[in-house]
Order: sequence, then C-alpha cells, then structure tokens
Amino acid sequence: MAQILKFPTKKIEPVTVRGGSKHRISVEVRDDVRPRRTRWRVQFEIQEAAGFAALKGFTDRAVAQGYRHRFQVSSTRAVRRFVAETSGLVAVGRIAIWIDGLKVQSQVARSA
Repeated sequence: MAQILKFPTKKIEPVTVRGGSKHRISVEVRDDVRPRRTRWRVQFEIQEAAGFAALKGFTDRAVAQGYRHRFQVSSTRAVRRFVAETSGLVAVGRIAIWIDGLKVQSQVARSA
C-alpha cells in the first residue's frame, strides 16, 4: 500500500512596487567567496538605475564589513529593470535587496 506524502508549500508573494517616484533601495552583498566581483556586478546595475552619485560609499571595504548600501531611484521603471537585472544574484543568495522596506525574494524554480 502506498502512502501519499504531503510536503509543505511555500507561497512567495511577488514584490509589488508602488507607482510613482522616489523609491528607496537597499542592497547587501552576502557573497563570501567573491564579494568584490559581486559588488562590481551590482555596482554596474546601480549606476544604470540611479546614476553614479548613488555609488557613494559602496566600496569593497564597506561590503567586507557587512554594510547595507542604500540609494534612491526616481522611477518605477528603473526599479523594475534593476530587479530584473539582479534577480540571478538574488536567486543564488549572493545579494539581498529591499525595495521600500520590503525584501525581494527569488521565486522557486520548478521542474517536472
């Protein structure tokens, strides 16, 4: 006789970015193996989304000390683009992102 196993399901709510301007984004680099490379990849996306002024204080030393970098983005489109470009790093756990105080979580990839 077979027994049906029930596994707990984890429902992940998508992050809804409110419309309007002035979104506050926080990024924390959690990569223990190559934090410099991860910071550099995130730095490129930050400058694309918010400009070079948003990079002030985002250094290798700050990342090594566990600093959570905060910056503002002026449009919802830029926030969505930033999340789309950094979603791979979030999925593997190299960075953590908070948008307007809500943590961005990767969606669970399902395979048949």
